[in-house]
Amino acid sequence: MEQYRLVKDHAENIRRSSYWLRKTSFLLGIWPAELLPSLSIRWYRVLYRFTLIIHWINTYLQLLFFCHNLGNLNLVVQGLCSFVSITTTGIKCMRIYAYEHEIARIWQTIESGILLRKIRFLAKGVNNKNIFAQFDDITGRMWKEVHLNLRFYTFMVGAVASSYSIIPLGSYLYHQVQGHAFNRSLVYNTYYPYIQTVKYRSPLYELLFCSESISGYSTWAGVVAFDALYIVFVLYATSLVRLLNELMQETTNPTFTVREKAFFLRECLLHHGRVIRFVQQIDEIFSPLLLLQLFTSTAIICVIAFATTFSKDAGDSQTILMVLYLITAVYQLFQFCWYGQRLQNESNDLPVAVYNARWELCSREFQRSHQILLLYSQCRIELHAWSFSAMSLETFSGVWGLYLFSPPGDDQSELGD
Repeated sequence: MEQYRLVKDHAENIRRSSYWLRKTSFLLGIWPAELLPSLSIRWYRVLYRFTLIIHWINTYLQLLFFCHNLGNLNLVVQGLCSFVSITTTGIKCMRIYAYEHEIARIWQTIESGILLRKIRFLAKGVNNKNIFAQFDDITGRMWKEVHLNLRFYTFMVGAVASSYSIIPLGSYLYHQVQGHAFNRSLVYNTYYPYIQTVKYRSPLYELLFCSESISGYSTWAGVVAFDALYIVFVLYATSLVRLLNELMQETTNPTFTVREKAFFLRECLLHHGRVIRFVQQIDEIFSPLLLLQLFTSTAIICVIAFATTFSKDAGDSQTILMVLYLITAVYQLFQFCWYGQRLQNESNDLPVAVYNARWELCSREFQRSHQILLLYSQCRIELHAWSFSAMSLETFSGVWGLYLFSPPGDDQSELGD
């Protein structure tokens, strides 16, 4: 018997590719403590509670602002989009923290490559070296994609999130140095009970600005941490299914005896079962939040569509902000659906790979076992937004269609008249 051996730089590839995922999660205090054995758990928990408390306090203050400006459509739209996005991020952070033990187990499974090393190969298999080379190629390309995606996504989300605090901070410092009189601005649109009239006075202004900046940082880090963790887990599951597609061809190796073919067929069945259980573990962690993300993105798209229909006097800054929110909501949802579609595509290809094996040249006993594998392979492997919908491009197109096919402004004005 032979087993697949991980490449020498396997652990280094994982660390390098998942750098931003681990870094942002660590700085929020939500990276599983089991994966950080040398860390003081006590202070690590303090970090998590501190960032979470600041995050929810600013979320509450934004809700108050929203309630106090219900008569201003532009402020309502801006406040609602910001509130929904930040609330969703806070819930994502709490979800990761609540499932840190499950996430740690999945991460250790990925790092150890146990799901690949559990597959037993016959030593006489003529294509073992080719199969192992395919394993290395598929996993190598997967980690390279993770690395590029996380760098791009972290930069883009960071640029959007930091603009809320960097632009007001730059304006504040410039006018302070120049000695100009100017209107101070905070990071978010917030309403402070009891101190609303004095919130722009120093040093209270600087204190509130730092507090809101911490909330902005936690929003950026929380989005990157949750979304990146989803991408890593789903891409790894996708690579496992793709490897299974390659293994199916080996089940009918002409150099194997009937007994050896049955043995390798059993190994494929066992690997398929392990992959299904692995995806179920991922689905358990993410499915409720995927449904929340689906509703959040839908709400933002509908609110912006409503605002662009009825608001005719929005300034350039308001328009840019709405477009920014729209792009963020659409791109976030697209990422979840795109990688869910990738996993679904590999699952759909699995019955084809089973059928394309040269089973017609094998014995009747093998053909009967192969039919069982063919039926078993038709079990679709996919991720769900709870029990509402599968994460796929079909789901994405349905949500995006709400905006594309919304009634134009002229029709709405005629109805109003």
